[in-house]
Amino acid sequence: MALIRKQDKDENGKKPPSGRGETALKKKDAGKKPAPRTDKKPVQVKKDAAGRLNRARGYFRGVYNELKKVHWPTRREVLTYTGVVVVAVTIVGILIWIFDSLMSQILKLIIR
Repeated sequence: MALIRKQDKDENGKKPPSGRGETALKKKDAGKKPAPRTDKKPVQVKKDAAGRLNRARGYFRGVYNELKKVHWPTRREVLTYTGVVVVAVTIVGILIWIFDSLMSQILKLIIR
């Protein structure tokens, strides 16, 4: 039994006539796209200020609850992490300066 993929079926659920593996369409249907199905009911949007106020209140309540879950570093941890970053940036800056100086000297020798 041959399986028919969903995309190989036409609107009626039947397999369309095959023409070398491609879907054979009528000339009038060749340029048309199928209309999207809308089974969902449209959602009614509240336009009053009370609805917006309730949504804003819910948003900030959620933000506050998430902030309670955050692990805040101590003063000592912040100073340690800051020191590590400053040292790392200094080392990388020195390495870039050395590499740049070497490349400048090499290019000066090549140009002369």
